[in-house]
Amino acid sequence: MDNAAAVRIRPPRFGLGVQSKNGPHGTDPFFEDLLTGMEEALDVAGASVFLRQFTSYQEELEAYPRWAESGEVDAVVIADSQADDSRAKLCLELGLPVVILGGPPVAGASLVDVDNSGGMEMAVNYLSGLGHKVIGRVSGPGHLHHTKSRSEAFDQALERRGVTGLSVEGDYSAESGDLRTREILSVPTPPTAVIYDNSMMAVAGLGAATNLGVKVPHDVSLLAWDDGPACRLASPPLSVLSLDVHELGRTVADVLMETYSGAVQTVVHVPTGRIVQRSSTAGPDGAGPGQSPDPALDPNA
Repeated sequence: MDNAAAVRIRPPRFGLGVQSKNGPHGTDPFFEDLLTGMEEALDVAGASVFLRQFTSYQEELEAYPRWAESGEVDAVVIADSQADDSRAKLCLELGLPVVILGGPPVAGASLVDVDNSGGMEMAVNYLSGLGHKVIGRVSGPGHLHHTKSRSEAFDQALERRGVTGLSVEGDYSAESGDLRTREILSVPTPPTAVIYDNSMMAVAGLGAATNLGVKVPHDVSLLAWDDGPACRLASPPLSVLSLDVHELGRTVADVLMETYSGAVQTVVHVPTGRIVQRSSTAGPDGAGPGQSPDPALDPNA
């Protein structure tokens, strides 16, 4: 039986490629939750998805022609878009339908758009609303589209609130969270609050602060982008900017099925997340949490 015939008789199968050089996404809670949500929704539709981890951008590019020729997948999800990213265009040329997660839009591809700018603005407003005047950030890799969106929003929100900012770049790994936290807390005027672009770096940052003798939240407040068990079980539990990643996975799966069925260029905008206030954030000098100006604050989660 040839590949085309085999594809016709088997259920739809989709691929999600992730580059390990952007961080250890194979164990990142974000991708675990995303994949679980996708699998749950696709199972109902009689379809499946697999995650393939690549060591480089080039290795990922080289995989798509093989996937298309072998009929291994019927559509793909492109994540972690970057400058001059040619993955979506290549897949479309190969006849593989594409869903882009997080943008930017590409002609002919579907899009699940995540509000990175709104989320970062919410985080800055929350921390400045607690009284913080110097806010730090440990970002993800600077070449990624969503990192750039967050960085622009971070700078704009700081300016609007009249707050000073300090950013350092991580790579989403726990190791970079530890290293960059030590760096950002060792400057002459360290921030009294720090935003992390993922939960792995935030948990590691909490450990680094503790090892430096910096008390959380008395000396510094920590806020993680994305929630997870490690954030809830940390001591103190970490406040987070929470997006329902499991539901996001279900949304990506729905768009995949629509795109596979012929509804190319489907666009879905995911609602901005919410602040879940736990014990790692307070006002400067550990003052009470006060009142956030943000109506999305959820102090009971």
